[in-house]
Amino acid sequence: KKYNPEVHIERGYIDTKDNVSFLNHRDALRCFGYDGGHFQRAVWSIKGSDKGVWFPKLYENDLWNNTLSDDFSRIEMTKKDHSIIDVEFEDVEWYTFAHYKDFLGQTVYKFLGEFHSSRELSTESCRVYTREGTYVDLTKFLN
Repeated sequence: KKYNPEVHIERGYIDTKDNVSFLNHRDALRCFGYDGGHFQRAVWSIKGSDKGVWFPKLYENDLWNNTLSDDFSRIEMTKKDHSIIDVEFEDVEWYTFAHYKDFLGQTVYKFLGEFHSSRELSTESCRVYTREGTYVDLTKFLN
């Protein structure tokens, strides 16, 4: 049951204090009304909402070096080569599930909270997202 989205859907919320994780994107998205098949993209827009779901890799990979602050309050997204991020800045609000390997080496998507982009803290070569919440009322996304 640990990774089953139905537990959270029936309860009506997710909260970081409950250590919520899922085995794949699809299961996390089901909490927000998604009813499709396998999904493997970094972001998904929640229908009828100005929010979305984000699945960042919070470690260095081929193109990016994304980091999470020690207190879980801030995500910094930079290119591995420290070059300018050539995508226009967007004001976004993401329910964030970090791509993470648990202590057994299994990939899971761990709920970190609601993160918003910060114009004030971001630069040309670093996008900064700050945590604005740790609890999500799922009932507003589910029919």
